[in-house]
Amino acid sequence: MKKVFVVIAVAITVALALATGVRADNGATVTHATLASSIFDGTTLYPMTCEETQVINGNQRKETFQCTFDAAAPTPFVCDTSNGCFWFSDFDGAEATSTHFVITPSGRVLGWAVY
Repeated sequence: MKKVFVVIAVAITVALALATGVRADNGATVTHATLASSIFDGTTLYPMTCEETQVINGNQRKETFQCTFDAAAPTPFVCDTSNGCFWFSDFDGAEATSTHFVITPSGRVLGWAVY
């Protein structure tokens, strides 16, 4: 019985390692994660949960994300670095050098950020 638990524990550890950081054929490291996040509109903090993919290739890192709000959602809008919006990585808190995302009428956040 102990052997079965050890085998299961090893299988879970290997699966987690593969799910959190995989090296692609082109040398990029790809990480998928479900992470807590939020958007602040200047007066209200809107918590959300994001499905994120981070790709690190050479000296560039890009994250794409699809998020759903945990409760109420802010008014739909388009956010882009060029109009003063910003994004911080849910992986490590770094500020993006460039970002673009939208909050849809259905309350989803879809976007990307480059670091």
